[in-house]
Amino acid sequence: MRKALLLTTALTLGALNPAFAGGPVVIEDEVVEVTQKPASSAGWVLPLLVVIAVVAIASGDDETVAAISDIRLKEDIRRVGTNRLGLGVYRYRYRGMDGIYEGVMAQEVEVMHPGAVRTLPLGYKAVDYAKLGLEMRRVA
Repeated sequence: MRKALLLTTALTLGALNPAFAGGPVVIEDEVVEVTQKPASSAGWVLPLLVVIAVVAIASGDDETVAAISDIRLKEDIRRVGTNRLGLGVYRYRYRGMDGIYEGVMAQEVEVMHPGAVRTLPLGYKAVDYAKLGLEMRRVA
């Protein structure tokens, strides 16, 4: 009985616990450094989309001209105001292209004025500025 009591006490105190046999167990996480690789195809994606948009729009049955305004193709986006239709007006750059533009975001227009937005073959969206009575402009 005395041996059982000593064994139970030793196990309770952790004296016979294998984890403490060589001292405290320290688990170190392996540090993995992840760096983001720049996209090598970014320079030609937007010009290709412009060509696709022109072909898609030209093959339509009306003579409207739509501008690619998908937020996924823009960077350095900054809201600069609100137009008379309640849409945000933004300044932005197209990924992989020079110049700063001012206009609307297709995803926002689609919610408020769905008839002014077209979905292009690759799933990107274009805005028919004429239907809105607005224009996109290059500011720099």
